Amino acid sequence: MQYRYEEHGQENKVWKDKKKHNWNCMDQDRFMKVTGGRVAIVADAGVKGKETEDKLTAGKHSIPLYQTRPKLGFFHKITGYIPCTDGGEGGYVRIVGRAAGKIAVLLIILAALIAGGIFLYLSRQEGGPEIDKAAISYEMPEGMVNTDPDSIALPGYSILTLSNSDGIIHSPLINPEGNTCYFVYTISLADSGEVLYESGYIEPGSAIPEFELNRTLEPGTYDIVINAAASDIDDYTQELNGGSIDALLEVEE
Repeated sequence: MQYRYEEHGQENKVWKDKKKHNWNCMDQDRFMKVTGGRVAIVADAGVKGKETEDKLTAGKHSIPLYQTRPKLGFFHKITGYIPCTDGGEGGYVRIVGRAAGKIAVLLIILAALIAGGIFLYLSRQEGGPEIDKAAISYEMPEGMVNTDPDSIALPGYSILTLSNSDGIIHSPLINPEGNTCYFVYTISLADSGEVLYESGYIEPGSAIPEFELNRTLEPGTYDIVINAAASDIDDYTQELNGGSIDALLEVEE
């Protein structure tokens, strides 16, 4: 169907089509004041929609018309109304435009999320974990060098000895050379789960040569669990499969 532009004298803005032709139209507020919304919307123009064979003409100029959208998309907005007639009753062509403000806000949010992700990633990579201050480069005992980068080597422990005379356990907590992960050691009582000691991060090829528990214990033998939590050397926030060892703690006078 062919619709013809029909100026009413109420138009208060100009809309420019893709061919740079100006169409006098009414904005949303003027349209509602003049018509109360009780007029026929014959078609949509502007942002491409479901195609029809209809056109709106004004002299030598014409624009394609689309079926009226029952609901506008999130990134669409109404930019105006063009009065028209089909030779009989009059109506309006609704101009649908892009909601530039919503698009800009979305782009800003996306940019912020991307920038935040990059910053977090770089912070993790550049900052790294907090290495235990007691950890030192350590000459590995025989068998404590990992030659398989796809596996994690764990040291073996059977008995830890604590003398109450100095309160120090003189057994090294080792991260074998060749591992591609950090270790964090936790020593707990097997029966209650009470944590007696927790280390900071230990790099491969390093060890904490001696350490103190966080409380004193009566002389005797205790069942303990030594847990080595592993995390990726390239991203310490990425947990790997570590291991737990059942051992004994002998507390001497």
